[in-house]
Amino acid sequence: MAILITFLFATNLWGTISDWAIFSVTLATAIFLYKTLKSQQEVQQTQNELFRIESIRFKESIKPILRYCASNDKMKPGDENKKILTVEVINETESAALEISRILSEDTMERQIFIPMSFADRRDHLTKGDSPLLFHFLIDLKSPGSKYVTFAIKYKDIAGTKYKQRVFCICDEYGIEIHPYLPEIINFM
Repeated sequence: MAILITFLFATNLWGTISDWAIFSVTLATAIFLYKTLKSQQEVQQTQNELFRIESIRFKESIKPILRYCASNDKMKPGDENKKILTVEVINETESAALEISRILSEDTMERQIFIPMSFADRRDHLTKGDSPLLFHFLIDLKSPGSKYVTFAIKYKDIAGTKYKQRVFCICDEYGIEIHPYLPEIINFM
């Protein structure tokens, strides 16, 4: 029995109570540090996700939304077989659209024409309540492909994000249809 007690309480084999106390405090500290770091990682991930959401919300709040209307009765060319399609662009939001491109055709086949109407034609920005920007296209009724007009308008918002919005128009004997695509963010190098 004495050998068993000597073996169970041998300090050189098992250490003293203070050694065990230091070991248990160190173990408890390590466990709490691990839990704290895990919690901090979760909080950091949540904050990153909230920042991403707020960044998207901010970008959407300052993004201009352009609306397009088209008509072919504002101007009459001298030729009966031709029409002038006028596209009016207005901004529906309080956010300004800046540096709006005046040359819209990406394709050499398009027939954008420039008809000065007033000093506002030189304006390259658009806010809610401004008079609309006018863009004109020559339609040849004899040419079947001329009834389809495709153009892209480029602009940027107040934060400098650049957008490009394509618009597809059909101008035929049945009337005018205008189909804008969603604006896409473009990056210039």
